[in-house]
Amino acid sequence: MTMIIAVIAIIAIIGFGIMMKNSKNKEAQSESSKTPVSTTSKSEDSSQQELTTMMDSLLSLNILLRKDRDFPDQMIETIEAIIDDLAMITPAMIQRYPGETLTYELKKIGKEHLYKTVKEYLDLSLESRKNQFIIFKKTITDLHEISNRSRDIVQKNETAEFKTMANFLAGKFAG
Repeated sequence: MTMIIAVIAIIAIIGFGIMMKNSKNKEAQSESSKTPVSTTSKSEDSSQQELTTMMDSLLSLNILLRKDRDFPDQMIETIEAIIDDLAMITPAMIQRYPGETLTYELKKIGKEHLYKTVKEYLDLSLESRKNQFIIFKKTITDLHEISNRSRDIVQKNETAEFKTMANFLAGKFAG
């Protein structure tokens, strides 16, 4: 229960920060309405929109998990750890390394892949879930390892590892 509250609090804080930044950007744009909007401003707005979309997807996923009474608690904890990692590292990646392929791949996992993987599993019947659990658990475990490694890469600023990790992710989750 505290994990849910922590995730919701993190998402709320990030969402509040995004809203504040957007309102500051709008104020700055209205003050300089005679000057054309730069491409930097457009890309920042696009990045913020992508981040908001990702955070919405992660929040929806967390809610979806909590509604399913048959979903194993251990898997909920693992998925919430992935959500926490993505919620922490993706904004930093967008800010510090917006053009990096690793940034793109992490956003893709946060916006689409993680939600899609879990949703497809939850849409199965209980009998089918039992048959598919080992495959599902391996996929989630892989994503957890990826989110942990990506967090380490970002925290330690291992820019040499960006391309290697990005190529790995692109190959693993293509499609």
